[in-house]
Amino acid sequence: MNVVSQVLRRPIINWLVKSEISKKEISKALGVSRQTPTDWTKDKPANVTPENGVRLSEFANDSELTMSIIYQFFGVFRPMDGDLYRRDLSASDDLRELEENERDEAKAIAQRVLLKRVQKLDSKDFDLLLKFSKEQAEAVFANIQYLNALCDIQNISIMDLFDTFMRDWQAAGYFGKDE
Repeated sequence: MNVVSQVLRRPIINWLVKSEISKKEISKALGVSRQTPTDWTKDKPANVTPENGVRLSEFANDSELTMSIIYQFFGVFRPMDGDLYRRDLSASDDLRELEENERDEAKAIAQRVLLKRVQKLDSKDFDLLLKFSKEQAEAVFANIQYLNALCDIQNISIMDLFDTFMRDWQAAGYFGKDE
C-alpha cells in the first residue's frame, strides 16, 4: 500500500484549539520548520506526510486527532465530528444504545441471509446484508465515540487505554502477542 501525504487542516485546527498547544511547540516536537504547522492549517493547506502524521499523533496523544489521521491515510475509523450530535458521555451513551438497537433490528432481518450457505448473493440478500453492515458500522462509530467520551473524562486517550490493557487483552486472546 502506497500511503501518500494528506490534508489534515480541520483535525489539526480542532486539536490546536482543544489542546492550547502552540504551533511552535509542534514544530519543535516533530522536528519540522516553525512554518510547517502553519502551512498545514492555512486556507490552502500543505499536505502532511505519513511520517509527520505518525509523529503528530504520538505527540498529541489525542484520540480524535489520531482517528482523523488514520481515516485520512487509511480510510477507516473517522471520529464522529459532525455538528448533529453532542459528544459528552450521556449523549454518546444514548446514541450508542440507539445505534445498537438499529443494528440488532437490521441483523434480525438479515439473519436468514447470514444462515444461508450461498456462493453468490442475490440482489435482495445483498441489500439486506448491506443495510446490516451499515447499521453495524454506525454502532461501531457510536461505541468508539462513547469510548472517546469515557477516556476524555479520565483525561486519557484511547491510545493510553490500549497501552494500559493490551497485555490483559492479549492474555484473554483478543489480540496476538507483539513480536
